[in-house]
Amino acid sequence: MKEIEFRQWLSNKNVSKKMQSDFVSRLKRFERAIEACDIDEQYHKDGFKYLFSLFDNKGLNDNMNRYNKANLPIGTYQLSTFKYALNKYKLFLDDTKSKPE
Repeated sequence: MKEIEFRQWLSNKNVSKKMQSDFVSRLKRFERAIEACDIDEQYHKDGFKYLFSLFDNKGLNDNMNRYNKANLPIGTYQLSTFKYALNKYKLFLDDTKSKPE
């Protein structure tokens, strides 16, 4: 994860430091829970299509079942906070991808 750049992007969007930390913390926890996946690699692979599929039916699905030891609030509303953080990171990657370097 491009943590520093993501935090800067969030700051430019007037997101509070607390929310920035919450997003980063959730993304790091998600990466660890999904067997140390690299979310940047997943973005380049399929634009998070697979990772978003893990959230179907509050995580009660065959894809999430592959990670039966995932330390995530599967089956609860709180799982949506991880999806929200992942969606914010996707917006960041989409935004930075469209800008010339």
